[in-house]
Amino acid sequence: MRAKLYSVLSLLLIGLSIYFFFRTLTFLTSKDYVGGLVTALIGFIVIRFGVELSRVAIVADVEEQSSQSNH
Repeated sequence: MRAKLYSVLSLLLIGLSIYFFFRTLTFLTSKDYVGGLVTALIGFIVIRFGVELSRVAIVADVEEQSSQSNH
């Protein structure tokens, strides 16, 4: 159950990072370079958290499967 929650949250974070990258493009087209840089940094940070959380989800899934096979 915990692995599924982590998987859903990681997909949400990755989707949120795509939104931030889209907002980066809108800031850059309006020549707001500072706003574009800040939102790009936020996008990279959010996608990094999403990838790390997906790794945790994989480990949690393996742990849940191994505990179920032992019982």
